[in-house]
Amino acid sequence: MKTIFFAHSVNVIGGAERVTLATINGVKNEYRVVLIAPDEGNFGAAAKNEGAIFEPVSCIQPDFKSPFRTIFQGLKYLRLFRKHKPALVHCGDLLALRSVQPICKLLNIPIICHVHFPYGAGFVKWAFAKRYAPASFIFCSEELKDNLAPVIQDCCPTSEMLVIHNGVDTSVFSPRPLLPSQIPNVGIVANLQFRKGHDDFLEMANILLKKNILVKFHIIGGDILEEPREDILKNKAVDLGIDSSVTFHGQVPNVLELISTLDVYVCASHEEAFPISILEAMATGKTIVSTDVNGIPEAIDDGVEGLLVPPHSPEKLADAVMTVLEDKALATRLSTKARARVKGHFSQQVYIDKIQSLYAKY
Repeated sequence: MKTIFFAHSVNVIGGAERVTLATINGVKNEYRVVLIAPDEGNFGAAAKNEGAIFEPVSCIQPDFKSPFRTIFQGLKYLRLFRKHKPALVHCGDLLALRSVQPICKLLNIPIICHVHFPYGAGFVKWAFAKRYAPASFIFCSEELKDNLAPVIQDCCPTSEMLVIHNGVDTSVFSPRPLLPSQIPNVGIVANLQFRKGHDDFLEMANILLKKNILVKFHIIGGDILEEPREDILKNKAVDLGIDSSVTFHGQVPNVLELISTLDVYVCASHEEAFPISILEAMATGKTIVSTDVNGIPEAIDDGVEGLLVPPHSPEKLADAVMTVLEDKALATRLSTKARARVKGHFSQQVYIDKIQSLYAKY
């Protein structure tokens, strides 16, 4: 049985890490799977629960200005790679990729780089210029590939570029009956990064509450970058006078339990390649209101599987949420179509089949 390494530069679970966990779960019967990531956080434990071996390693960046640290890191990788003998390394972010490039070049091990985010051109060139090129790049949306692949190809002209959309397990993420409640629940599921639009979500909540529309609002996700975002957002809720109507759940071990309680799922992101949380909400039959950014329209047609609005527009978010709360027939029609689209195009099995076809090349 061949061994595949998954490499990540963080050990907290965000969207990219959830995709890797789903990948591990889907390929573990065909491959021996090892995750390398820093020791701090919950990602390693979650990977072990999915059947992977976890090797805690910080993804230190090679730097000729720090030769001893770079050599020490290289020797650590050399011992690890000789121990497990991976046939392939699947990197979940560019920092992890850049860290393992030297050892992969030395041992002639192919790399797959999974691109989950619209990185800037300067960062891409820093990661790839004059370095061991990955064999393949996976982009999680067509929009991401169209915008980023030309920049990457300048540095890696021989690398394969392909799109594999994220997928979800529709047998796990499936509709559940809502608990009886006179007040609807509206939530956002995202790590507390500025680009995720939580400020707009709170402004939207304020608009709706000022119109005397009674709603409970839920912010589900943690401060994975260890910025003081949670405190900032909680203070904003207090300043707006809506803190009694907003619940901050933090990072949760089972997002399905909370998504299932929502009447409306909101994505307020300013940029978002192809969010796994939207697919999870679609699969659970939630009514979706989202910003119309990056790869999101590849999952949702406006007015068909959900309602799309421009980014940075709390007023438009509020209008769309109010529309689906007041028009139950529309909300039901959107959620039914959303569930059907995920099952037909973005199931975990569709995703895993494409991943395994790629792995088989190496």
